[in-house]
Amino acid sequence: MSRHPGARAGGLFVGRPTAENGIVTLSEALALNPGARVEIVAPGREAQARMHGAAYLVLPSLACDELPRPLIEAFAHGLPVIASRIGLLAEAVESGRNGLLFEAGSARELARHLAWADAFPEKMRQMGECAKADYAARWRSNWSYQRLFGERRRAARA
Repeated sequence: MSRHPGARAGGLFVGRPTAENGIVTLSEALALNPGARVEIVAPGREAQARMHGAAYLVLPSLACDELPRPLIEAFAHGLPVIASRIGLLAEAVESGRNGLLFEAGSARELARHLAWADAFPEKMRQMGECAKADYAARWRSNWSYQRLFGERRRAARA
């Protein structure tokens, strides 16, 4: 399969490589699908830079009490997210629209999604566009409102 110059390729895992964050599930999925490429990086500036070249973010978490920052950052960068179907991840990711969901802990299902993502880069790109639109609708507008409200509140106090 030929890719356009500058085309996004492969996945990105952002976070500490712990069992709770799903690193075991990811490792097993990569063993089942040796052609898949997922880069593991720590949160921060390097992760932000790597999002520009990745085709998707992988969040194989086994527990999710709050929305992970990497998910919001991925949506802001127009990256679809392949995530565990748990908690707030399942609420933010709409499978087939802005990413793909799999049963938490299922390396086999994750491996299938990684293979599908690599086989259909145009579909993933379209999901990334939806992810970016979701970011604009859900988080950027809320952030802008909060920022404006805070600035007006500070001006009123002065």
